[in-house]
Parts: sequence; C-alpha cells; structure tokens
Amino acid sequence: MKNIVIIGGGISGYLILMNLLRTPGAQRLNVVLLEKERLDRLGVPYETTEEAHLLNVPVSNMSAFSDDKNHFADWLLKNAIDFTPLSFMPRKIYRQYILDIFNHLMKYKSELINVSMLQAEAVDVDMEGKNVLLNGAGQLSFDQLIMATGTFPPGHLALKNNDYTHSANYFPSAWQPGLMDSLKGLEEIFIIGTGLTMTDTIISLHKRGHKGKVTAISRHGLMPAVHKKCIPYPCFGEDMRKQVTILGMFGILKKHLKQAAIIGSDWRAVTDALRPHIPQLWNQLAEVERKAFIEHLRHRWEVCRHRMPEECALIVHSWLATGKITMYAGRIRQISESAEAGFCITYIQEKTQLIKQLKADVIINCMGPLTDYNLIVHDLIRNLMQKGVICADPLGLGLQCSAEGALIQQDGRVSDCFYTIGAPAKGTLWETTAVPEIRVQAKQLADRVTGMHKPLLQYSNS
Repeated sequence: MKNIVIIGGGISGYLILMNLLRTPGAQRLNVVLLEKERLDRLGVPYETTEEAHLLNVPVSNMSAFSDDKNHFADWLLKNAIDFTPLSFMPRKIYRQYILDIFNHLMKYKSELINVSMLQAEAVDVDMEGKNVLLNGAGQLSFDQLIMATGTFPPGHLALKNNDYTHSANYFPSAWQPGLMDSLKGLEEIFIIGTGLTMTDTIISLHKRGHKGKVTAISRHGLMPAVHKKCIPYPCFGEDMRKQVTILGMFGILKKHLKQAAIIGSDWRAVTDALRPHIPQLWNQLAEVERKAFIEHLRHRWEVCRHRMPEECALIVHSWLATGKITMYAGRIRQISESAEAGFCITYIQEKTQLIKQLKADVIINCMGPLTDYNLIVHDLIRNLMQKGVICADPLGLGLQCSAEGALIQQDGRVSDCFYTIGAPAKGTLWETTAVPEIRVQAKQLADRVTGMHKPLLQYSNS
C-alpha cells in the first residue's frame, strides 16, 4: 500500500485528492488530507458567503478537471443554476460545486483507495523516517508527501514603527473573521493595497451600506482592469518561446497587441491566449530577466492579467465617481494612532514626491498574500526551512521547486517524495495561483505520486 499525505485542505488540496480518486490502477492507496481549519472550508477565497464575491474566471474555464473543460458548466446545468459560458459565478457556488463532486467521488471510489480527512495541524516533517508530525501528538507515515498550503496572509508594511499593528482597529487581513460585523457604517477606512482584495472589500462595504469615507493606497495606485467580452485571439506561444529575454518577449507581445486591434479583438484576448504558456516562458527566463520583470513590469502585467468582473467593476467605479473612495499612488512612511484622533498615515505621493497625511478610524491590509517564505510565521514552514528541507525562491515568490512541483532542498537536491502545488510554486511557474493552472498541476502530480500515467477515469454529472 502506498501512503500519500496532503497538507492543506484548500482548493489545491481538494483538486489533488479528487484526481487521486479518479486515477485507475491495481495498487492500494491510503490517502490522508490534513487541514488545521474546518475540513469543508476550501480556503479563504471560497469561504465567503457574499453573493457578490465572484470568481475572476468565467464558467467556461473553471472546470475542476483539466481533461473535462465543460465539467463545471454541466454541473451548473444539472443543478438548474442560471449561467452562460462567460458568467462569473459567486465563489460560494464554486465551493458547493467542489464539495459536491468530492462527495460523489468518495461515494463511488475504488475499494483500493482509502481516504481519511483529518482536522489537524502538521508542524514538522521527519524526512528520514518519512513521518509528518502533528501538533500536540501523533504522526503520519508517508511514501509521498504533498504540501498544498496555498497562500499566506499579507505581511505588515516594512516601517520603522509597527505599533499600529497591535491596534484593535487594524485588520491584518481583509478576511479576518468578524471584520465587517465590527464596523458601524460611518468609519473612515484606510485600505493598504488597490488590487482584487480591495475590490472584494469595497463590495462587502457596499452591500452593508457603509457611509464612511474610504481611502486606498498602493505604490502605483492601479486598480484591476475589467473583464470584457472580446473576439478570441489565436495562440502565439511558439513565437514567445523563441525569446529568452523579457525585452524580446514584450516585443512579440506588442506585435500581437497591434494585430488584435486590427482584427477587432482586444488586449484581453491576447493575454488570455498567452496564459497557458506563461509557466514554460517564465521557467526558461534567467533569474536576472525575472528580476527585471518584477521591478519594471509586474505592476502593469498584474493589472491586465488579474481582472475583475464587470458586475464588481460597476460597484467600485460608482464609488470612485461619487467620491466614496479615493485612491492614491504612493509609499507609506509612517502610521501612528492616538485615542483622540485615530490613525494618522504619512505617505509620499508617487508623482510629486510630496509628503502627505490623512486620517482614518480603521485600517484594512489588502496587500495580497505574503510570498517570501523567509518572512512567513508558520510552524511547519519555519521548521522545514531551518532543517533545509525546503528553501525560499531567491526573488521571494514562493519555494524553490522543479517544474513538476518537486521541492528543492537547501543543498540543491530535488526531492523524489516531497512536492508542492499552486501558490508555493510561483517562483518556478509564475502563473500558478488560479484553478485553470492548479487543475493541470493536480492531474500531473496525482499521476506522478501514484506512478500512473494511464488515461483518467471519467466522471459524469449524471
């Protein structure tokens, strides 16, 4: 019997487990999924109950399985849920979809596969004895281990004085339990970050009728672009693969952007056509080229690549138009708090370099997940880093691993039994945090850890 342990019960962990349940073979599998929080939580993005918190990818590209692109659409149809292929569904509906399919696969799984779901925290790994050590007591033996820990909460700003982080009015994450319920509706709110997490926060405030002024700041002051229906653009990955520099790649990209405009398409279609090829393109870039992209182009790319649905944009843009929210480009230099005046935020405007100040009653950190594993405060990560079992990506994007997800130790050895999937692999693959990419990794990793490379069993929605 082969023992497989999955650490993490978010979307990555579930997709791995579901692919294992669909993998044929004669060998017996004993699979254990460990999750510290509630086992049906499915991670922070899918825990929301807000109807207006939507997926950022349309129905047509949100199947849980890479070999069945219509799977999500078929499930929606079966459950009489209104949609079109271009609909952006509520994230709570997607959570329901994943759990429903998982329960179905468990009900009809092979007798050769045993699955255990444990609400427990993994705090260390004994690689020599091949045991996962659990918090409190106990351990689990493994032949193959998968770290599907997903993303981590944002880090704090790198300020000289971070005393403000101890305030009851500072929320280190937009997803902190009880945040919205703690607001009275009149507070002046300061948001750190202007990306997709900020848009989720504005939508939540809007639904609750918040009347207080909101201010948001980020280095470049850019908000996510908006999804828009457009004519599909043909694949041009082969052209890009001939380039080994960021300058060369963006030269090809500009050429195709011009061509898209000529045929009546849109830059969105061009970026979507490029998306499936990004892991390979990123992997072939030298570290100096990756660093150049991060320093000079990342903020522009992220705005175009990680777009928000039109339904969300309508709310955010209406807030901007009416002055309910103001956005700035700048660098925060100091945050102080007093009982009488609340928070005082000092920042430098990006364009003028002038020093400005503003006041707020509440601060919400929407900077996005912390990806530098040297800074992550987490028992399992800390213990594995200290022992050299895992090591941080040199650009602070995740963990060092192979293109197949095999973790790389600090001595440079590539593990043959310890893997990762999703967000921790960003340094190697870049495009690795959304379902369209994670489902491909999940299938490939399920094949790898079982030694199976046969066609997958098909699942029917009937």
